[in-house]
This record gives sequence, C-alpha cells and structure tokens, in this order.
Amino acid sequence: MRPLFSIEKVPFSAAVLGLVAILSTGFVTFRPNRIAIGDAVHLVRTRGELWIVVVLFWIALVILCSLRFNRRRRILLAGLLSSILLILLMITAGKHAAIITEEYGTIARVSLGPAFWIGAFTLIIILTDTWQSCGKGKSPVVLLVLATAAAAAFLLISGRFDMLSIMREFANRRERFFSELITHAALVVSSVGLSLALGIPLGLLAHRKKRFYNPTFFTLNTLQTTPSLALFGILIPILAAATLKFPFLTEMGVSGIGTAPALIALTAYSLLPVVRNTYTGFSTVDPAAIEAGKGMGMTTSQLLFRVEIPIASAVILNGIRVSLVQAIGLTAVAALIGAGGMGVFIFQGLGQAANDLIMLGAMPTILMAVFVDSFMGGIIFMMRPKGLR
Repeated sequence: MRPLFSIEKVPFSAAVLGLVAILSTGFVTFRPNRIAIGDAVHLVRTRGELWIVVVLFWIALVILCSLRFNRRRRILLAGLLSSILLILLMITAGKHAAIITEEYGTIARVSLGPAFWIGAFTLIIILTDTWQSCGKGKSPVVLLVLATAAAAAFLLISGRFDMLSIMREFANRRERFFSELITHAALVVSSVGLSLALGIPLGLLAHRKKRFYNPTFFTLNTLQTTPSLALFGILIPILAAATLKFPFLTEMGVSGIGTAPALIALTAYSLLPVVRNTYTGFSTVDPAAIEAGKGMGMTTSQLLFRVEIPIASAVILNGIRVSLVQAIGLTAVAALIGAGGMGVFIFQGLGQAANDLIMLGAMPTILMAVFVDSFMGGIIFMMRPKGLR
C-alpha cells in the first residue's frame, strides 16, 4: 500500500513558514497617528473575521503540499491556493484598515506588518516553484498569474486598500510619485542604453584583440567593486570643477549633482555585465560556423551580423538583463545626489522614520526589477531554438 503522504519540499517548507509567520507575528501595525510608535496586531485580532478563512486556506495549502497524488495537479492546486491566499491577505489588511479608520478617524494609521510580508513572500515562492515545476506546460500558470495580477489591480482601483498607510502616503504624493517613477525609468533606460553603445563594441574588441582583454576587464572590475556612494562622491567635485573650467557644460545641464553624475556612475556600473556577456557570447560561436560563412563568400561584416551576433545574442541579452536589474536598484541610491527617482521617497521615509513612505519608494523599485527580469527572461526564452527550450 502506497503511503498517504509525500512532501513536496519547497512548497511545503514555504507554506509551513508562512503559516507560522501569520500566526506568531504582527499582521498589521496600528498607530494612533503617523509618527507614533505602532502596536502589532496579529492576524487573529484583525477586524472583519476574514482571518478564519485565511488560516483555513493556509492549513489546506500545507496539507496539499504533503499529500501523495498526481504531482502536476498537486503543484497547480498549490499555485491556485497561493494566489487565492495572496488576494485574501490583501483584502484582510485593507478591510481592517478601513474599520480602524472609521473608528479612530483619518489621523490613525494601519501599516502592513512582518507577518503580511513574510506570508506574501512565501506564497510567491510557491508560485515560482509552480512555474518552474510545470516544465513546458506553463499555460495554466501564466493564466493563474495574470488572474492574480488582475484581481489585485481591481482591488487597488476599487479603493479597497485606500485606508492602508502606504496608500495614504501615495495619495498625498500622487503627482510627485509618477514624476519620480518616470525619472527613475528614464535614468535606467539612458544608462543601460549608453552601456550598450559602449559595452558591445568593447566586448567585441576584447574578443578580437586579446591584448585589450586584461586592461578592459581590470578597469571594469575595479569600477564594479567601487561602492556606489563613493563613486557618486568622486564624481561630484570632478564635474563641479569641469563646469567651472568649461561654462558651456552648465548650459547643457551638467552640474556636480543631479542627473549628470548619476548617469555617468550608472553607465559605469552597467558596463561590466554587457562587456562580459558580449565577450562570452562571441567566444561561444563555433569556429566551424565562421568557416562555413567564409566558404559561402561572406564578408567580415556579413559574418558578424548574420552568423556571430545571432549565435551570441542570447548570452548578450542575459548581460543586458543583469544590467537593467542592477541599474534599477542603483538608481534608487542616486536620489542622494539629487538625481530623483524612487529613492527620493526611501530617503525621505528614513529621515522621517516613516516606514510606509520608505515602502512607497521600495515596492515600485522591487516590482520594476521583477517585471524587467521576467520580461527579459521571456525574450531570451523566445529567442532560443525550439529544440533547446
């Protein structure tokens, strides 16, 4: 007789960790006003009684991840339950905030607590495991993720979360938020675009001319290991002196603080992944393919664009993917030198001891990085030959 239980290690561990977290730590934090010290409110003490449904569904998730039956169905059901629980967590927090605000007035604040974040994180781990475990048949998981995102967006637009402190911080800074979001994205795109314009030729040069390999990668590795704040600090006096020496730079908008030093530093940090992957990509091209192209009468440029670049493109795109994700994170630090971006809210929140203001800057940055990484991963996957997917 086959045993009844067969534990799926990753989802089971994540589900147990999430259940322990939501039952033992604060689900939300209540503060009588924005700057007061908060009191942790456990899930079982939240208003609206939805916590009962959350706990029952979570126990069902733990049991599901330990039962023995068709593995694919078990994985998909675990993903479905995780998606439902993500939405339930958000609804529970939003409903509690609405009830508390009605009772104590708009001066009261309800923030998301560690249990919410840990629980959400463990559910995302289960969803990620569901994606990876489904192999080629990922269509149900794609639909599940899209449905979850659509449900969360609907709840957000419908105002279910308006009384949460992070949403009230957003409401007070709506115009500034979108302005800084555009600034953040523009800095990322500009810096990575410049790194592509410089990095791909540098990587190709290091591949073609071996004497350039050591100086190129020594310089880029040194830049990469330099702390971002130190590099920003070095650039400020250099650019300030340059604008005094060459006044036309000031007319072009260059100054010791702001966009110029941020763009230079971000471009420098984005170069190494692009150059390294370009070099690696061209190194993986089979010499036999090049010889075949020469035998067909192809010129050097034709070999480059018709043979070498198509073969190396997947590796180069991986370098671009790394550069984009890295630049999104580092751009937040650039707010310290007046470049703007989502880091503005992070550092304002740190200065005011306002955790929700910190999250207002941090969460979009994280989501942006996750979206870009997934988008680039999808492009790379689509570019692979069907036999290698």
